[in-house]
Amino acid sequence: MGAWRELVSNLAGVKAVLFDLFDTLLLIEHDEGSVKVNEECLRNVWKFLSENGVNVSYGDFIQAYSEVRDQLYERIHRSFEEPHFAFRVSQSLAKLGYTYAPTSHIAIGAANAYSEEFIRHVRPDKDAAFVLQSLVKHGYKTGVISNFAIPECVHELLTIYGLKDFLGVVIISAEVNRRKPSPEIFFAALNALGVEASNSVFVGDTPDIDVRGAKKAGMKTILVQRKNVSVISTEDTPDFKVNNLREILEILLE
Repeated sequence: MGAWRELVSNLAGVKAVLFDLFDTLLLIEHDEGSVKVNEECLRNVWKFLSENGVNVSYGDFIQAYSEVRDQLYERIHRSFEEPHFAFRVSQSLAKLGYTYAPTSHIAIGAANAYSEEFIRHVRPDKDAAFVLQSLVKHGYKTGVISNFAIPECVHELLTIYGLKDFLGVVIISAEVNRRKPSPEIFFAALNALGVEASNSVFVGDTPDIDVRGAKKAGMKTILVQRKNVSVISTEDTPDFKVNNLREILEILLE
């Protein structure tokens, strides 16, 4: 009990609570499998392209897209850069003999098609709105830091589920061209809120992305244990672990 109180006392100066988005505040329907969800989203992209003058088979599109995505992920792993999803579409179409800039109506429309399907598979955590509202009511600044290649989709989801009103800042990797665990994306959120890293805590579900990045930025960390994950490094070890979002209130409002 003494050790717990000591940990909690370390949060006494916290002024801001920032959250990861997917599988933290918003849940993807994993009963269907995240791979299946992605496949359905990409099929909707292909359908949009087919209806707008891109005459390629689904198999050829997926092969080109997969090659572009894999090359992109290799670069992302080194640089933590995150271009918009429309860039992937543009590069995939180039492999298939079509020239469309990432800013073209075709590339943007394809990104929207992905979003339309993806949104169908996302639901808010049952406690998300209550927890955010409670934190704001008690004077905490709040925000979201999310790795996602379609920022418009994130903003739409937050609006649909009424979470945006309780967030002081929303930082999405494709808007700032930086992904977690790069500390830069955390600094962008902290600067927007006007809060020091030492006076903030980050809540996420992935140790090597959420916890590692926040700790590098100098923030305190809370891991939401959504799934069985192994923490094999001290840089991925959170200050606290919780089983659900409401437990965050027990820690911060004690």
